[in-house]
Amino acid sequence: MNYNPTEKETELIREALFEFNREKVGDDGHTPLNIVEYDAGGNLIGGILGGTYWGWMYVDILWVHEDHRGRGIGSKLLTEAEKEAKARGCHHVHLDTMSWQAPEFYKNHGYTVIGILPDIPKGNQKYLLMKEL
Repeated sequence: MNYNPTEKETELIREALFEFNREKVGDDGHTPLNIVEYDAGGNLIGGILGGTYWGWMYVDILWVHEDHRGRGIGSKLLTEAEKEAKARGCHHVHLDTMSWQAPEFYKNHGYTVIGILPDIPKGNQKYLLMKEL
């Protein structure tokens, strides 16, 4: 076994799985969905990174600079991304977040916890959440 595959090898593995999935259920239609927010001075102060596929939106990262938290920027980014996902025909959203990050934020936006991984890292939890659009 090789614990250090090349980029070419990892890409081959990725593509092989994508091809298997396409054969089983068709193309996923993956499209990135990324939105950023700036302050009045043009400085990047937040963003949401994710995408849409198979009728679902996923959130990979939602971040707001600490100096701008609590001002509704995260809510604005999430709402805009959900709006765009609906326009793309998505019916649900999924994401994960850590216990020290934003589980309550997402619950307050209508997300439901559908799974919890304990002790990741020790003494903390990872939450898997979803929402119907």
